[in-house]
Formats: sequence, structure tokens, C-alpha cells
Amino acid sequence: MSSPDGRSSVLIFGIGEVGRYLLEFLARDESELDLVAADVSLSAVEAQVDNALFGATMHGRHPSITAREADLLDLDRTAELLAEVRPDVVVNCAVLQTWHVIRRLPSDVYARLSSAGLGAWLPVQLALAMKVAQAIDRSGVSCHYVNTSLSDLTNPVLGAMGIPPTIGIGNVALIEAAIRTLVGRTLGRPRTDLTVKLVAHHIHWVLWREAGYREGAPFYLKIVADGEEITSRFEPLDLMKRAILLYPSGTSFSAVSASSAIQNLKALLSPERLGTHSPGPNGLPGGYPVRLSRAGCELDLPPELTLDQAVALNLEAQTYDGVRAIDADARVHFVDRAREQMRRFGELEQRYQA
Repeated sequence: MSSPDGRSSVLIFGIGEVGRYLLEFLARDESELDLVAADVSLSAVEAQVDNALFGATMHGRHPSITAREADLLDLDRTAELLAEVRPDVVVNCAVLQTWHVIRRLPSDVYARLSSAGLGAWLPVQLALAMKVAQAIDRSGVSCHYVNTSLSDLTNPVLGAMGIPPTIGIGNVALIEAAIRTLVGRTLGRPRTDLTVKLVAHHIHWVLWREAGYREGAPFYLKIVADGEEITSRFEPLDLMKRAILLYPSGTSFSAVSASSAIQNLKALLSPERLGTHSPGPNGLPGGYPVRLSRAGCELDLPPELTLDQAVALNLEAQTYDGVRAIDADARVHFVDRAREQMRRFGELEQRYQA
């Protein structure tokens, strides 16, 4: 809830990789926000808050940031924290296990697990995002909820539970930014001359960056330059691949994901609508062009693409990420490939432990 001096309040859960970037960037931002950073270890989050404050000082910024302890598995205490802070926007960056931890395994084991799709790891991605949504509902606080945890898939599950986040971050936004940059370079035109409309799932972001993924997932791409559609000048799949591979390998793109989160949360505090791309809007599967404002989130599809068509594209694409379907009662069905790979890994782990 806005403070008496008109400042908006943002509560961030999880000060890990994306959360740290988010905190550091917001500390240096010119927005006058009251920030609350919360994590399971108070001493750890206090250290991250101090680091952000020290850096902000170098930029002549002196933000309001408070560190709080929060165990998201404790619904009652999390709801109490929400009721106390009364944030305008909640951002969840907390997960039980980060998506890239399997990269630490031997390469053949990593490739086998990766081929199951990140959807196979939906339970560890969903658990804390669900707890945040439930705590918001329990607290009675009216706020926007930005969920950063695999929101192409977690947001639809939460939507089926009746507690959808307002929006996700990254994925389709990461791809759109890279496509617009690459097209601008290719044509020798500034990115501001270009408009991209992209409907794409998380699978398209990881397809060429992680081991074991299969091509074939559908997507929609439209590129306009100064009112003229120029999509036909490019081969869409090749353009997407080359654009995504502009990102360095590894996880440094997390800084861009944090920028997507900041763009979204600031838009959700503004009376003016901002056009961008994001996954999981209001619990929909996959990513879309959207408009965000204080009023919430609405889709910004091109006139030739209906909502049903856009959703159908992402529902088919999610099967390439390991999830066959998400029922209306929030029951998740995994594709056979994902189930088999995870079963084999379980057997391998049992033999190793024996």
C-alpha cells in the first residue's frame, strides 16, 4: 500500500540470483519505492540489502530498503508479513531448487535429465510460488503478484487453483529483446523503429541453450518497421535461434530477467499502460505481448491472432517442455518422455545410494 508520502511499496521474496540483481538494480533506480527484501535467512538478506545500499550510495541514491525474515512454508507468518507491509506489488524470486543445478552433474546425466524438459521439475519451481499466492489470498491484501519462477507453467497451475499471479517475467521477453536487437542490426535501423509481436513458450528460450530439447514447438512472430510488416524478410526459426544465441552462455542472462521483473513491477504501479512481452499473464500458459498498468494486465495480440489461437500455440509448445496438460483442477500431466527420464534417474540414484 502506498505510504503517506505517496511512495509505493514492493515486497520481494527470495534474494537469490535473480533476486540479488533485482535488489541491486532497484536500489540504484530513480523510482521512489519502499522496498522490503525477505528470505529464509535474515542475516543473509541483511547482507544483500547492505550491499545494495552501499552500491546505491555511489550513484547518489539513498533508497528505503528493509530486510525481513520469511519462511514461505509458514503460510500464517507469511500472510502476517504481507498484512503488515501491505505491498502494492509482490515479486516472488524464491524456488526450492534453482533450474540450473543439474548442470553440476556429469555431462551425460545432465543431458538425460535436461531432455525431460524443465516442466519435469515443475514441483520444485511451483511450491514456493504457490505458497506466496496462498499467503496473499489469506492476508486479504490487494496487490499485484509478479512470479519469476517458471511462470509459463507455474502461473497456469496457480490460475487453475484460482490464485493466478498478475504476470511472470523473462523467457518470451528475453527472446523479443534479442530479436528486435538482431533485426535492427541486420537492417541498420534503431530498435525504436521496430515492433515485434511474439507468442512463444519457455521451451523456445531453452531449446538451443540446454541439452536434449527437441525442435518443433510452434510460435507466432510478427515484425513491423515504421508501419510495414517485414516478417517475410526473415526465416522465423533461424532468426529466433540466432537472436537467442546472442546471449552469453551460462546464467548471466539473469540480469536481463531481473530487468524484465523491474519493467513489469514498475508498469503495474503506473497509471499508463506499458506494452511489453511476458509469460503467464493472469494464469495463461506460455508468453504473449501484453500491456501492463496499475489496472493490471491485458493481452496485446495482433488483430489477426485470436486469444484461442495464441493459447493453443502455447499449449502445444508446453508439451516440448515436458508437460502434456494442466487440468482445470490444477492436476498436471507430464509427457511420457519426461516421466521415463525421471524414472530412470530415480533408479540410477537408488543404485548409487545402495
